Amino acid sequence: MIVSPTKITYFFLLVLCFACTKSIDTDQLDDASFESTYLFTLVHLSLKAPKFLDEFNQEIPVTSDMVKVPDLDDLSPYLKRAEFTVETENSFNRNFTLNIFFYDINKKLIYTLKPVIIVPAKSGKLSHILTIPENEIKVLDKTHYFGMNISLWHSTSGKLIKATDPSEFILKSSLKLVVNLNKA
Repeated sequence: MIVSPTKITYFFLLVLCFACTKSIDTDQLDDASFESTYLFTLVHLSLKAPKFLDEFNQEIPVTSDMVKVPDLDDLSPYLKRAEFTVETENSFNRNFTLNIFFYDINKKLIYTLKPVIIVPAKSGKLSHILTIPENEIKVLDKTHYFGMNISLWHSTSGKLIKATDPSEFILKSSLKLVVNLNKA
């Protein structure tokens, strides 16, 4: 009796299927968790010298901006980490200080993100990552606006900014949210 190669192949596949299977453990799904990251772009500013001067060419020490917060209601229960990334580039011969604030629906201050960012004079591209502490992350539930104050330091040399100054202050910011979607 001659056994064909096809019959031998079927026989080995049959043995392989029954020898290498075990029941599926559906209890493993109870322990499953899925981590995902969301990135929201917030502010992108390019400020030239006239933005730091009033109509009388006097320096304005603080410039502010405010943006509406993306809707986070669906993510809030699963939120594990929130990070602000702030990238700066400063060609002015002056330092800047950046403060990030959180406001409620009535634009009332409810939180100040720490630490304050100091941008040195004539600095190239710098990146700063500020993390909201885990025990304070629920503040995002009440936050409807993010605000940022850009403070211009006084000149150590006494030299003032002029409208024709070619210097530029560039700021980009984003919010990264890490959520953990588990079954429980």
